[in-house]
Formats: sequence, C-alpha cells, structure tokens
Amino acid sequence: MPQNSEILKDARFLSGNAELILNSGGIPALGVCSKEVLDFFDALSRILMTSKKARAFSDVIAWAFWIRRASLEKLAKRFADTRNLRLGRGFAFHIAPSNVPVNFAVSMTSSLLAGNITAVRVPSRDFAQIGIISDAINSLMDEGFEYMRPYIALMRYGHDKSINDYLSARCDLRVVWGGDATVAEIRTSPLPARAIELEFPDRYSLCFINSDEYLKQDPKRIAELFYTDTYYSDQNACSSPRALVWLGSSRDEARERFYDALYELVKKRYHMDPILAVDKLNAFCELAASGRRPRLCKKDNTLVRVKVQSVDEALMDYKMSGGYFFDYDAQTPEDALPLMGKRCQSVSCLGIEPEKIAIMALRHGVRGVDRVVRMGHTMDLSFIWDGFDMVSAMSRVITVG
Repeated sequence: MPQNSEILKDARFLSGNAELILNSGGIPALGVCSKEVLDFFDALSRILMTSKKARAFSDVIAWAFWIRRASLEKLAKRFADTRNLRLGRGFAFHIAPSNVPVNFAVSMTSSLLAGNITAVRVPSRDFAQIGIISDAINSLMDEGFEYMRPYIALMRYGHDKSINDYLSARCDLRVVWGGDATVAEIRTSPLPARAIELEFPDRYSLCFINSDEYLKQDPKRIAELFYTDTYYSDQNACSSPRALVWLGSSRDEARERFYDALYELVKKRYHMDPILAVDKLNAFCELAASGRRPRLCKKDNTLVRVKVQSVDEALMDYKMSGGYFFDYDAQTPEDALPLMGKRCQSVSCLGIEPEKIAIMALRHGVRGVDRVVRMGHTMDLSFIWDGFDMVSAMSRVITVG
C-alpha cells in the first residue's frame, strides 16, 4: 500500500494531518463517553456558544448546545453498566453529506463519544459553518486539549477513489452519508474483514396535519414551526417533509390559511437559487407525464405545492427541494401507508399525537418510518438516527461473565 503522503497529497486538512491517519493503528481506542471526550466537547460548546461568528448560524449553535456537558452526561448514563464494557472500534472513516453544513460535526460527535479515532471528509463546498467549527477545534488543541490531536482529522478532497480506497482499507468503521449514488460509489472501496459500515442514503419525510386542530392554532406560530422543518435546510435534509397529508373536515380552509401564513414568512426570510425554479418545473412536468394528473398550485416559485389524488412510494421519485410540497387529502392516517416504505424516514405531526402514528406503523409492519415527532422538531439532533443507536453501533462490547 502506498504511503499516505502520496495518496493524501490532494487532500486539504482543516484539522489534523496525514500523519495522524498513517499512525492511527497505534492509537488506543477510548471508552464510550470517556472523560477526555466529554471535557473536550464541553469546552468546544462554550467556545462556540460565546462566538460572534458562530452565533450567526443557528445550526452551529444548535450543535454547540447539543454537545454541552449536561446533554452528554445524560447519554453517558446509558452506558454506565460495567458488566458490559464498551470502547471504540478503532479508526472511523466518515463521508459527510454535501448539502447539510453541520452534519459532519454530528457524525464526528457520535464517533468520538463511541471512542474512535475519527477522520471525516467534509463537504467540498466551503460552508462558513465548517470553518467556524474546525477553527474552534484547532484552538482547543492549542490550549490544553493536545491529547485530542490523534483522534480528529477533518479533510476536504474531491471524488478521488484512490483516497477512498486508502482510508477504507485502514478503517474499522465506515460511515457514509449522502445520496444512493454516493453510497454505491463508496461501496466500490473494499473494507477489511472485521470492519463494519453504517450507511445513510436517500430518504424522505412527510407531515400529517389535522385541519380541524390547525384552525384552533396561531397560523404565524405554525408557519414558524414548519419553516424550521423545511426551508431552514432548503429541504435538503432527509428529515424535511416533502408531502403534507391533510386530515379532518376543514382541509380546504386550513390549507389556504396554512400556505398564506407560510408564504408571508418565506417572503421575509427565504432566498431561492434561481435554478431551483427550473428544477421545480421540470419535476412537475415529469410527474404529470407519469399519468398521475397532478395539479400545480403556487404563490410564486418560492412556494410550490402539487395536489395529488393518490400516493405511493414512487411519488417521491419526483420530489424537489427549496419549497416544493405534495398535498394529499386523506380520510384516515392509514390512507398514507403507501408512503411509508423503506425510504420514509421521519413523520411530523400537527393536531395528531405522534404515538398514534407510531402505533399505526407498528401495527401495519411498515418498512420505513424511523421517527415520529411534532411539527417543528424534525431537525432536532439525536444520537438515534435512521433507526441506528449511533454510539452503540460505532462502539463494541467486551462482555464480562
């Protein structure tokens, strides 16, 4: 195998360096939720929470709040059973998604808490959030947290199979975030025999709204909640709803009030890339050509909704981002079961208890639906994602008889 100084010559390191990866085999794994890692994240949280640059980005602050000591100690209590000792698997190689700026840090967090030496390929796009977080990490390593240097490498490189091959061949854990094409590409790089892989490919989400309950609510407040779930990430997050399932007896009235309030908020806050207008029209034309007879309704290109008469998982082949929603009238929540296939990740709810939807999914044995939350919470950070208990899956157990 070539030396990494040759293989990684085109990789730009934001934190760490190529030598860290070369020497990773000699670095001991840490215990799950080790004091060293908890101390590091607590200090990192405090730096970011008081940074003017960081406070300009709500996703950075949300992550900083998530990694504070009080939050992580709750996680640590889950792994306090000394009869089953947990430690990291070794060297973890992460491929972060290209369109969600802070996801790389979320993946890194679980990996370090699991006790792994962690190398992450961050998005090639130069998101400001990535620089803010990596700069904060580097400053901590210069100020009392030198012991974390061997455990973190953040790098940026293009679609270079030789680098993917090299890092995959060295790793004990590979974590792949991105579309189905990304997963397929990375799978061509072989893993060692004992290595494991976690994959987070294309998913979609939907939202149930009880129209009768909605009309009892403040439309501006509900618009804020839905904006957080969708426009906040430009609908690029898998957890952002793509389809709205309307229930109750006041669907038409509720729908108009809902979209009017949402549009007023979108006009104030949202800037859409012009290319998305073309993409949305193209997605609708492809859907119409499929014979489904959809109806296009829009205020302007920033808020496009497509009324459909029936739903199935294939409908999501025609999804689009940037404020593009399928509208479906249902008599009961069960009418939406055809949407709950393997690719369905999150379900958000307004005016209907999440437990009711979860029980329905269990009763019908659906292949999808990994989480059910109230509207406004689809973007909440969690150590359980896509059905994986992240820290558990990224660590290993030493049983004691």
